[in-house]
Amino acid sequence: MGGTTKGFWSGDLGYRQAAAATAGVVAAGWGLQFARGGGAIIPPSWPSNAVFLALFLGWLALLSRSEGRLVAWLGGVPFALVSMLVVGLLGVAGGVIPQAPAQSPEWARALGLDHVFSGAPFAVALLLLLTNLGVATCRRMRQHGPKAWFFSLNHAGLWIVIAAAMFGSGDMIRARMILVEGQAEAMVVDAAGRQGYLPFGLFLQRFYVEQYPEETGRPGAPKRFAAEVTVLRHNQRFEDVVIEVNKPLRREGWTLYLTNYDLSPNGQTNQCLIEAVRDPWLPAVYTGIFLMLGGAVAMLFRNPFAPCLQP
Repeated sequence: MGGTTKGFWSGDLGYRQAAAATAGVVAAGWGLQFARGGGAIIPPSWPSNAVFLALFLGWLALLSRSEGRLVAWLGGVPFALVSMLVVGLLGVAGGVIPQAPAQSPEWARALGLDHVFSGAPFAVALLLLLTNLGVATCRRMRQHGPKAWFFSLNHAGLWIVIAAAMFGSGDMIRARMILVEGQAEAMVVDAAGRQGYLPFGLFLQRFYVEQYPEETGRPGAPKRFAAEVTVLRHNQRFEDVVIEVNKPLRREGWTLYLTNYDLSPNGQTNQCLIEAVRDPWLPAVYTGIFLMLGGAVAMLFRNPFAPCLQP
């Protein structure tokens, strides 16, 4: 048995070894999750997440300097495809299975699949993918020529997108606020009931709902609803804006979405529901997307018939 295991890892490292290693790490993630009672992982926030990210990046830089076959395998195509497949399968599971204990089936709750994206298996799968991307990018950055530069640009962009979304999730704030016509409000409440305050206030001047006429066959159905608000700073009027569905208000790092309203029995309403979102890592995600697209376009124009896809 020992000789078989040794032979399995001592020969050429390829897809079978990548599948075995990935399955072992993800299984360990599931074991960790069950050992913790099956609950979701609480992501670290600033500055702890930045420290962890810097240490992880430094470890990848040191690891990639090795010329051993293990490091080459970690940054190779087989490991990339297997880790992407596992992340994709977990992502599909999270999209198909309701991500709420009250709505998901019992077997999904038993496996922790009712909170896939905040579970340990998904976290370790992402770390494996980041390890592959990081090693491959660092190794290629030491090479010269347009092919190596474009490859590095594309893969570095993808690494930044995944890393910023993963390590920055602890700093993301998603809360709600209720605006009442004729009143000012700055307080928001998150899903856990914790209260906070925006760096500015909102005064709801008017909220209105436009409905479809009877001849459209949808009488009474809302066609458009919007909130006319005044942005307040230091209790002083700053500007008047209109918030609509798909037309949020963006101010001082916050994005405010109009999500719902309360319609009284007489068909009138004087209040609406606002979702307030703050994601300080979003510029890093956009930067990664820009680099990724830039590298892809550069590779395409360099040789449109044979894009640089090989590591």
